[in-house]
Amino acid sequence: MDRLAFFSDCLKDLLLENSLTIKSLAEKTGISQSRLYDFVNKVHSPSIENAVRIADAFECSLDYLFGFAEDYVRAPHHISDAVSNRVKTAIDKSPLSRYQLHKITSISESQLLRWYHGTQTPALVSLITLAEHLDCSLDFLVGRE
Repeated sequence: MDRLAFFSDCLKDLLLENSLTIKSLAEKTGISQSRLYDFVNKVHSPSIENAVRIADAFECSLDYLFGFAEDYVRAPHHISDAVSNRVKTAIDKSPLSRYQLHKITSISESQLLRWYHGTQTPALVSLITLAEHLDCSLDFLVGRE
């Protein structure tokens, strides 16, 4: 599944269902209208911060926005932990070694190591890949509860 394309379609649906315009969502999130149009038109993918702002505006999970969860459950979320801590926890709980994770995701071992030790934060696209292969939620990896 193309999670980024799903995000764009989901965003369009949420705007319609909530009778919101791009302008009103921009005001709610602090994301520029042009950037929101880029997300809707699949020109750019959101950063972690922008994805969280959009999820917060609709009071939904990132998992719903990116197609990991089917049901839209309206509930406020908050950040409770750092991405680096969550990535380390997910890797530690996985039956996969970092080498195996590297082989199935094509993410370099050195990159995985930087994320594991918290010296670098993965981009949203990488977090999506990790969520798919580590059998955890995107919200978990971002530290949202």
